[in-house]
Amino acid sequence: MADGDVVIERNFEVDTVAGTRVELFAVEDSTAPGGYAYRFQYDDPDDETAILRYDNAHDSTVGPHHRHHNGEVTGIEVTDLESHLARFRTEVFQLNEQ
Repeated sequence: MADGDVVIERNFEVDTVAGTRVELFAVEDSTAPGGYAYRFQYDDPDDETAILRYDNAHDSTVGPHHRHHNGEVTGIEVTDLESHLARFRTEVFQLNEQ
């Protein structure tokens, strides 16, 4: 694979009654932290706000990998893309149960 190759691109509903959905996107990027530019987002499209988002950026005060939830942005550790995605998925299902 090479820079610009899409690794993950998937969107699906989590709760059809509430209308919440997940959008997953990751592309290879040798200049991005961890080698991927990514955005994993759990949201309510009617509310137009993210319930939970994981993403990365070069110039952040909380570190290169971020967790956005309830208006707070915190840094998170990432070992690899697969385990990071699994952690996001677990957190989405926990939040959906609340």
